[in-house]
Amino acid sequence: MSKIMIIDDDRDIIDSITMILEANDYTVVSKLDTENIIDAVESENPDVILLDIVFPEDAQAGFKAARKIASVDTINHIPVLVLSAVNQLSNLGFSFTENDISHDFMPVKGFIEKPVKPDELLAKIESLSVH
Repeated sequence: MSKIMIIDDDRDIIDSITMILEANDYTVVSKLDTENIIDAVESENPDVILLDIVFPEDAQAGFKAARKIASVDTINHIPVLVLSAVNQLSNLGFSFTENDISHDFMPVKGFIEKPVKPDELLAKIESLSVH
């Protein structure tokens, strides 16, 4: 059984994704912020991290957390998937797509748009061969 770590400030998002994942035999752990992110990831040792981008304390907290994770040798092998409503469905005038993935700016394996579609979520996780 694979362990998925969800890092998102929205408890409803965490709860809904947890239901989807647990129904598909994943173990789920969660965190509501990016504080002490390295310690939390090292402690939980998840197989995949689902990471929100925008947090109340910092609109770029998710990007910063992804870069921190990528910089630590003991955890940088863990794939990070970005959970974000800042996408082509939003009305913000900008968006993030998988074309924005880069080792320096956004060291992640992919994006999952909010609202999360269960089939897309599971397919992304399965594509990382963690089940």
